[in-house]
Amino acid sequence: MMEDRRKKRLVIGLLIFILLLLIAWVMYVLLNRPAEVVPNLDEPRIELPVEDDELSISEIENEREQKERAESSDVIALSKTFVERYGSYSNEAHFANMIDVLPLMTDRFRAETGVFIKTAVVPEGYYGVSTSVVIVDVVEEGVLTAEVLVTTQREESIDSPRNTTVKFQEISLTMIKESGSWYIDSANWQ
Repeated sequence: MMEDRRKKRLVIGLLIFILLLLIAWVMYVLLNRPAEVVPNLDEPRIELPVEDDELSISEIENEREQKERAESSDVIALSKTFVERYGSYSNEAHFANMIDVLPLMTDRFRAETGVFIKTAVVPEGYYGVSTSVVIVDVVEEGVLTAEVLVTTQREESIDSPRNTTVKFQEISLTMIKESGSWYIDSANWQ
């Protein structure tokens, strides 16, 4: 009987010793594990300068694609802004739609539009058109020129703002890049 209690104590002691060894091993592994680096999003990132000859082909291609996307987005944004203003007209506004977009035009197109504003005959009854852009399709974009086709939805009111019809119409834009900025060189309704 005494021997059974002794064996039990020995087995329990051995189990406790093994358990302590296991706990010590787990603590050792956890404490010696490399720390995870969690980026601090509040601190600004420091970009190290990279020599051009150190760039890989994929990095160069990625930079080129990002530049092209940025330029295309400039062309698209300019197209939307220009067409929605240029294509919205009211005979009560005295060509304010065209006057608003003169700064977006090349000198040649601005002069041509100025002549049109001075010589155009305003309809006698009420006439208004509200234009919104549906699709912008960059047909061709080069370093200094771009061709864009814009699909619009136009609400045309004749004699009264309540007498409105809706139609879809395209406008073709030619753009020229001058001094690093895009300008509209021509606009032709289709």
